[in-house]
Amino acid sequence: MPGSLTLPLLIPVEPRSVTVEDGSEAVALHDPSGVVPDVDAVALSPAAWWLAAHFDGRRTPDEIAARARAEGLEVTGAEVAELADALARAGFLEGPVHDGLRARALAKYRRAAARAPSCAGGVYPSDPAALRAALDGWLAHADGVPRVRAPTLLVAPHIDYRRGAVGYAHAYRALAEADADLFVVFGTAHASPASLFTLTRLDYGTPLGPVRTDRAVVDALVADLGEDALLADELHHRDEHSVELQLVVLAHVLRRPFAALPVLCSSISHLLDPAAATAPFLAALARALAGRRVCYVAGADLAHVGPMYGDARAPTPAELAALAAQDRRTLSFLAAGDPEGFHRDAVLDDDRRRLCGIAPIYAAMKASGARARVLHYAQWTDGTDSVSYAAAAG
Repeated sequence: MPGSLTLPLLIPVEPRSVTVEDGSEAVALHDPSGVVPDVDAVALSPAAWWLAAHFDGRRTPDEIAARARAEGLEVTGAEVAELADALARAGFLEGPVHDGLRARALAKYRRAAARAPSCAGGVYPSDPAALRAALDGWLAHADGVPRVRAPTLLVAPHIDYRRGAVGYAHAYRALAEADADLFVVFGTAHASPASLFTLTRLDYGTPLGPVRTDRAVVDALVADLGEDALLADELHHRDEHSVELQLVVLAHVLRRPFAALPVLCSSISHLLDPAAATAPFLAALARALAGRRVCYVAGADLAHVGPMYGDARAPTPAELAALAAQDRRTLSFLAAGDPEGFHRDAVLDDDRRRLCGIAPIYAAMKASGARARVLHYAQWTDGTDSVSYAAAAG
């Protein structure tokens, strides 16, 4: 069965190039879900990584070895099976070891008083006064931008504050007059868990104090859709930054009591009918929030291009300009209040553009039923890689 050593299945990993003690290049496997700690990471030779990348749960070690030999890599089925066994014992293959690590990590996460801020001390200062000063500096980029009265839909970046400061500034300047008492924050689940939507009952800790998660809403949704459907992948909240960065700014800007519903969204780029797939959750959400003053926030970046994201080379200025035109066309569906059109356009040329915020924006559009005006668009680049992002409110 898939996940066995007969048909080895690699868990979702982020491969990272490293140099080992003898000076040779290797590939270290990082588990973005945090189930396998980085201290237990394994480093593979490029050839071994090629083999491991073919552990898809559909091919036997002998079949993978035959494919490798066709590519000029001399390896036997027994050697592939040995590699699979080593990765399974380390927790990097689906199976009993990984299941045990995951159960222990999830239990530890749920015992915490609050979800610890994973970005404090890195993306932003961990000291409250220093954090407020830094946020004031980043958000000052939108001084003079008109505010939106009682917005119900907000799109903000989830790139780090320094690179996305102007985008954050435009988004949260617009939000300053929000009268909502509940903020449903849809964020990208970069590790792409199996569940389309993943909740947590924990409050989100920040240096400015915890942001309260509305557990009554979580409980209502769980009663409607089931614990496994909404909380089986809860551990992904622990290290994911897309929701955290929104809640930290909200705590800074609002400075009044409010509650949040943190929702991690897995990819919907591959779905031909996202409306049908997302309808059960969004309908249950509408029932749970009936009569509430709600603002729906999408923590979402757009295109990712360059060698860091799998391209053979850096994009040219002309290519970046063309990508910007595509992004702006996709964003135009926000103003039209057309989530289905947004999805159709967002997935065009998906292998090239890699928009990572499709699901949060789509969900926020559907849930709010609102239109949003694009307030800012930008492409960050270091001359090699590029990430685009936008701010919109309505």
